[in-house]
Amino acid sequence: MFKHKKNIVFHHIPKCGGTSVLSGLALTYFPFRLLTKGRGGFPAILKAEAATQGALDTQCDIYDYRRKILAYHLARGDSPFIGGHYPFSSSLYDRYKDNWGFVILLRDPVKRWYSEYYWNRYKDHEYGKTELDMEAYLASEQGRMNARSYVNYLIEASHPSALASDDEKNQAIANLDCFDVIGILESLNRFRADMKTVFGRKPFLFKRNRNPAPQEKYAIPPLDSTFHQNLLQHLRADIEIYNAAKNKAGL
Repeated sequence: MFKHKKNIVFHHIPKCGGTSVLSGLALTYFPFRLLTKGRGGFPAILKAEAATQGALDTQCDIYDYRRKILAYHLARGDSPFIGGHYPFSSSLYDRYKDNWGFVILLRDPVKRWYSEYYWNRYKDHEYGKTELDMEAYLASEQGRMNARSYVNYLIEASHPSALASDDEKNQAIANLDCFDVIGILESLNRFRADMKTVFGRKPFLFKRNRNPAPQEKYAIPPLDSTFHQNLLQHLRADIEIYNAAKNKAGL
């Protein structure tokens, strides 16, 4: 008989609907802990700004630093739910896969990149905020890193702002096989059904973190424009990873 997994690691890639999923998973699978302890009952929910500052203070690669935090919480084992902007680690997966279910949610990479740009451009706090126009943002280290988010969150990359290589892309696609549930934001009903198969219940999902960009400002350049074609070159690896994820999810 299939035994549902009880503990969850949710790898939340930015601007893939993960804030809503984090709340929904906590409410669905750990309601008593949420009711009695609130957010404090989940110490392994990553605070991204603090993690980024910690990486800067220790002169550590931001992704590697977050993997170390993930390793710490998995080793402690005092919270059944770990979630946030944690990059995947194949060595941690091999160590903890018997007792933990690993979950990831992906989104069309083109929509995801534009969403992240406009989020960073118009949000009302300074963490990760940019004043650059779209062309300058893509040319910046932050914009280039965001154009290969799937690569950076799925493998231990040496150069997280460089154009992704085929080897990096292929390794990222191979690592998708480690996940118990691969969700696609555009197919949330399938994601909820797969979560029920692995964890016993369909999660409640809420819509949060609406993009702060004014509607008249949220404009995507023409698909045949030089900028958009340049963006597609930077997104090439993430697009292939996304298509592979859809295939692995049966979509």
